[in-house]
Amino acid sequence: MSVNSIIKNAVEHIAPIRAGQYMPADPEETYIVFNYNSLPTDHADDAPEHEIYFVQVHLFCSGGFNSLAMRRDIKKRLFAAGFTFPAAIDASDADGQHHVFECQITAVAGGE
Repeated sequence: MSVNSIIKNAVEHIAPIRAGQYMPADPEETYIVFNYNSLPTDHADDAPEHEIYFVQVHLFCSGGFNSLAMRRDIKKRLFAAGFTFPAAIDASDADGQHHVFECQITAVAGGE
């Protein structure tokens, strides 16, 4: 299963989710965006055996929305899907809430 699929399967029931960028039609909409970078590791026979994926999952919602249960659920579900337990960063501003969850997962090289 791809890293994209693992992330989507873990949190897609919480809010609409997209890879990369997403601009909702309604600025009050709650949604999730994710991105990741990878680093080759476990080199053998001149090639990496695995890749470490450094994942960021971003939750966006309106300023007045109570997102605490969603944030807890995202952390639990990412961890249950095989990611390291996510670090949480509050990147909210005057435009609304923006919560970033950073975690990692290791996969077979080339399995993106």
